[in-house]
Amino acid sequence: MEKGKLIQKVGIITQKVAAELIALDEGDRVPTVVELSERYGVSRGTVQTAFSLLREEGAITLQPRGHMGTFLTFLDRIKLIEFAGVQTLVGVMPLPYSKKYEGLATGIYETLQNSGLSAVLAFMHGSDHRLEGLAERRYDFAVMSQLTAQYYIDRGEPVRIVENFGHYSYVGRHVLLVREDYDKTGIHRVGVDNTSVDQKTLTRAYFGGSDVEYVPLIYNQIIHYLNTLKIDAAVWNLDDIDLVGNHLKYKLLDDRMFSVVDTEAVVICRRDNELVYHLLRRLLERESVLLYQKEVLEGKITPHY
Repeated sequence: MEKGKLIQKVGIITQKVAAELIALDEGDRVPTVVELSERYGVSRGTVQTAFSLLREEGAITLQPRGHMGTFLTFLDRIKLIEFAGVQTLVGVMPLPYSKKYEGLATGIYETLQNSGLSAVLAFMHGSDHRLEGLAERRYDFAVMSQLTAQYYIDRGEPVRIVENFGHYSYVGRHVLLVREDYDKTGIHRVGVDNTSVDQKTLTRAYFGGSDVEYVPLIYNQIIHYLNTLKIDAAVWNLDDIDLVGNHLKYKLLDDRMFSVVDTEAVVICRRDNELVYHLLRRLLERESVLLYQKEVLEGKITPHY
C-alpha cells in the first residue's frame, strides 16, 4: 500500500477508535484489537497504530490485565472529540417565545460550550419539522417534550432519548385559554397546531367527541387568533402570557386526563448516531442545564444562545 493511502487509512481508523472510546469511562474495558479489526475490516496493525497514536497524544492511557483484557485508566474526552473529527454539534429547539425556552436554550448551549464542545442552536416551530430536520441530518439533536418524543418512538421513528430534564422544564402547566367573554359566546372554534404533537394531542383529548370546529394555526398565533375572534379557545400553557392585557382567562385541564410528561423537556438524536448520543450523555449535564434555566427565569443572567 502506498504510504499516503496508509496514513489516510490509519487516520480514518484512529477517528473511529476515538469515537468508540468517547463512550467509555476510566476503569472500563476497551474493545480488543481483534474485535476492532474485524469490525472495521482492517489489519490488527492498523488498529494498534491508532491506539498508539491516541496514547502518544495523551488522549488515553491503557492498562493490560492479562486474560481480563485491557482497561482505560485515563482519558481526555476533549482530545478524543478532536480525533473523532467532531467540530460542532447542531441542535434544533422550539421557537424561544418564553423565558422557560430561553433558559433551556441557554443551559444547553452554555453547558456544551463549557465542556469544550462547540454547539450551535437553531429554532424551528413544530415538532414534526424538528423531527424531519433530524432525519435529514441537518441537525445532530433536537429538543421536544417527553410526550412527543415517546409518540415518535412508539410509531417507529429511528430516534432515541438522550436526556430528560424533568417536570416543567419544557413548559408550565397546560390550560384551556379562552377569551374573558367565553361564558356568553361559548366554544365553537378551537385552535389546533397540527405540526405540534403536544398541542394536537392535548386538544383532541380534551374536546374528544365535542361538536367543535378545529381551526389550523401555528401555536405562536394562539393569542392573536383569540384576540381577533378567529377561535374561541385553544389548549396551551401559561408561560409568559399577559392574561389581563389580552383579555384572556383560562380553565384548568383535568389532571386525571393528562400526564406531566408533556411538560418535560428531552433531547433526542438519531438512533444510529452513537457518537452524538454518547457525547451528549457525557457532556450535557442535567443539573447544569437546569441551573442556567433557573437563573434565566429569575432574571439573574441574560439569555445567551
